[in-house]
Amino acid sequence: MLALRGGGELVALWAQLSSVIEMVTAVALAGVGAGLSVLVARAGPPERQALLLWRALYLGLAVCLPVAFAAALAGWLFSGALSPWSLALAAACGWIAVGHGVVNSYWLGLQRRGLMLALAAGASAMALLAAAAAPPARILELLAIAHAVPALVMLFVPRPGGVPRRSQDRALERYILPGLVIGVLSPASMLVARGFVAEAMSWHEAGVLQALWRIADWVCGIAAGVLSVLYLPRLAAAAPGKPFRAVVRSAVNTVLVPSALLFVVLFLAHRPLLALLYDASFEVSATAVALVFAGSLARIAAWIPLFALYALLRTRAIAAGELLSLPLFAALAGVAGQSLTLELAGAFWLAVYLAYGGFNAWAMLRR
Repeated sequence: MLALRGGGELVALWAQLSSVIEMVTAVALAGVGAGLSVLVARAGPPERQALLLWRALYLGLAVCLPVAFAAALAGWLFSGALSPWSLALAAACGWIAVGHGVVNSYWLGLQRRGLMLALAAGASAMALLAAAAAPPARILELLAIAHAVPALVMLFVPRPGGVPRRSQDRALERYILPGLVIGVLSPASMLVARGFVAEAMSWHEAGVLQALWRIADWVCGIAAGVLSVLYLPRLAAAAPGKPFRAVVRSAVNTVLVPSALLFVVLFLAHRPLLALLYDASFEVSATAVALVFAGSLARIAAWIPLFALYALLRTRAIAAGELLSLPLFAALAGVAGQSLTLELAGAFWLAVYLAYGGFNAWAMLRR
């Protein structure tokens, strides 16, 4: 829809703005939100689970607030192709979106998959409506607002009295560190990396690379959904011990092999897919496509031990490993400078996720 209304440039600019939203929300959801899912899966009475929800919400909003202010301030200082007001709005919408993100993590721990599906469908419908119906001059701003509206779901979740036990409170706080590292570094790295691609080639080429990532996200999103919805609660309940290792092996068999087959199909169909989803100007070499898809498969493989680390509460290892993923990719793209091509970016994408997966597997297996 964005490609039809504004071409590759609009696709790339929305990717930049959505990275700001993601940077703010992921500080809570990649840390406290994931911890909430693990602890709710282990918790007993519903009252205790609900207490954990609201404590996680307060922690998440508190941790994200300075990040949202910093992102808005950076927008005024380094706005570039986007207006400062757009960047500030994205930061505010990201902070608000923590609400429904934490509720989704709560439902994940409870295995309330129907509610999770309804929330995801409603949020997607609002984003699509904004992209299709917004005035041309306000598409980006209304898309950002559409990402915040689902936070109204907080009005429909239980709110009991009392406070969680200090041990559970402390367990939630342990997840703040990986949330800060992943939440800030990953989206910021993508912002920087797309900027390097645009500087070395053009914003259109940055949009083409973003289109490849979005197609790969069809597989990555399904894999992440299966790992989070099906396997994270199982890993949390089984850790540690022999049942835990059996769940990890099951995740590898269930997720990795089908993902590889899907990427082969997408590679064979990538030319008509790009033309259908975007337009005829979205052309890229088969080598670049193969490298990006291979890197995305390595990314999925790295997520399996990553989810295991969440279940094992090895939060420091999660934070340390994050440096080997998107931050390393952005650093390599910056070092390449004007010699950067889409093929080289694809090679970097593959290399960093092989390194990331190796580290996560080592951290999971060590005693």
